[in-house]
Amino acid sequence: MVPGRSLGWQRWLGGFLILAVLGLSVALVIFVVKANSKACKDGLLAEEECHGVTRLLEVRLTQAWEGLLRNEVQAATCNKTLVTLLASLEMEKAQSQEWLAKGEELRGEIEELKHKLQNASVEVERLRLAPRPPDHAPSTGPSYPETPDPLCTQSLNPILAPLVLQAHSPPH
Repeated sequence: MVPGRSLGWQRWLGGFLILAVLGLSVALVIFVVKANSKACKDGLLAEEECHGVTRLLEVRLTQAWEGLLRNEVQAATCNKTLVTLLASLEMEKAQSQEWLAKGEELRGEIEELKHKLQNASVEVERLRLAPRPPDHAPSTGPSYPETPDPLCTQSLNPILAPLVLQAHSPPH
């Protein structure tokens, strides 16, 4: 091995390494200059602002979804309440119709009872004014039995019985 030749490749290697370091240093300086440039800083600010807006939009979207879910639950509750109220309304309508029918039935009964009462009053008046048989002693007014016939009062309607009894009772 020749002592002069062995140093040659090391020089080449050293020179190459120096050139590589210089090239990398220049590239690093260019990168640092560009990284610290106004455009790069503006880009970083724009990116940070974009991330901030994105986070804000994500929060608002989450809130909107939560509001939508709350509204859906509230709408479902309202729908159930509406169905319940409609069912109650239908029941009330049916009950009202029953009451109206019962009222009409009672009105008919009242009219029938009024008619019977009028007939009974006419009959009482007829009996009061009817001539008495001659075997009775003369009196100042019509004579009435002390107690009404129980068979008569039992056959009368419970509403009419007190009226008929009152008409047949002697005046005080």
